[in-house]
Amino acid sequence: MMAATESSGARAGWMDMLRGLAVLLVAVFHIQYPLMERVPGTPDVLLRVGESMQPFRMPLLFFLSGLLLPRSLAKPPRTYVTGKLRGLVWPFVLWTVIVAITFEALWRDEDRWWLLTDATAMLTGFQHLWFLSVLIVCYALAPLTRLVPAWVLPLPMAFASSFLTSDAPWVEYGEKVLWYGAFFFAGAAVAEVVTRWQRLSPLVPAGMLALALAWGYLAAQDQELRTTLGFASFIMSLVGVLGITWLAPRVPRIRFLEWAGRGSIVVYLVNLTTITLAFESIDALGIEQPWLITLILIVAGLVIPVAMVPLSRTVLFTWPARRSLRRA
Repeated sequence: MMAATESSGARAGWMDMLRGLAVLLVAVFHIQYPLMERVPGTPDVLLRVGESMQPFRMPLLFFLSGLLLPRSLAKPPRTYVTGKLRGLVWPFVLWTVIVAITFEALWRDEDRWWLLTDATAMLTGFQHLWFLSVLIVCYALAPLTRLVPAWVLPLPMAFASSFLTSDAPWVEYGEKVLWYGAFFFAGAAVAEVVTRWQRLSPLVPAGMLALALAWGYLAAQDQELRTTLGFASFIMSLVGVLGITWLAPRVPRIRFLEWAGRGSIVVYLVNLTTITLAFESIDALGIEQPWLITLILIVAGLVIPVAMVPLSRTVLFTWPARRSLRRA
């Protein structure tokens, strides 16, 4: 899953580790806000640390997906399309229904099933499902890189995202597609030279990592810095992502992170759903003990999603291949 010059084991190692780290940081961040709201005295530094990583978590996930794009496009077109239908479109559709029904039941809105009938919310990805929706669009556009080199796309896409400032849902969605898509195609462009990049002397990458740390610190203090999807924020986030990509093979392998990375879609899809269920249950049951609230949120946001990683090959998260269906 890296360059063809490397072994498959090494390929899977550092990329899966980064993917696992990124998705677990997302999961922890989703726990922090309800924890701050329901547990008085929660150290503010916990939230600040999570916010400092906001410019890098999701961009890193899109960048890592882009790194695998040349390998995906090398497959026959039918295999490419069916693979994305099974591994992306299917879980997006299934979990859109699961999340919509869950939230309808929790919120008990008088206008029943308003989510399921809101085409915009369903197509652009309700709540955390926007990630899969945008990734599907990126893979749908990806065959164009056979005509236009991937390295041509990131900067124009990031620059164009700066001009989409309306609050209209489809405009906001277009901004996400352009901005996060820029990281996806940046990953595809870097895929050809990633081995050489990771062999580079430390001087430049270390400077990039230092700059990313400074940007993360500033972003933690300023909401606009960490939430604006513009050209400047793209450049700063990309600097951090490239620095992390250089550093990854030099970090001791953490098998747990690699394992979580291989099932990252499970952690991502389950995490916010179970946290929402837990949060509503805490209110409904009138639970006020800080230790119990903390325990419930950690179990819902981390323990349950991670425990479900072995289900990543089940129909909950991917449509089985035809051969698997015949065996079943």
